[in-house]
Amino acid sequence: MFGPIVWSILAAVVALVVLALLVVGLLRTVNRTTTVLGAFTALLSDRVGLLRARAAAVGVRLARRPPDGPSPVESAARTEGAPS
Repeated sequence: MFGPIVWSILAAVVALVVLALLVVGLLRTVNRTTTVLGAFTALLSDRVGLLRARAAAVGVRLARRPPDGPSPVESAARTEGAPS
């Protein structure tokens, strides 16, 4: 009833539909991956910024430290090096 050309066209249409479904699924996965990657990049950027701020604070604290002076907090239990 149907000739070989009709079956070939039908097979090509079915293959194109399957290919379209696969491409749509792949694009959704890529979009989801891009979204997750963007969120991770933002989180990593925030953490690196906090780490740089802490390192800068340590640098400022070390710069404000008196050179070779006594510690600003003396312990009552410490006798080594204490004036007699």
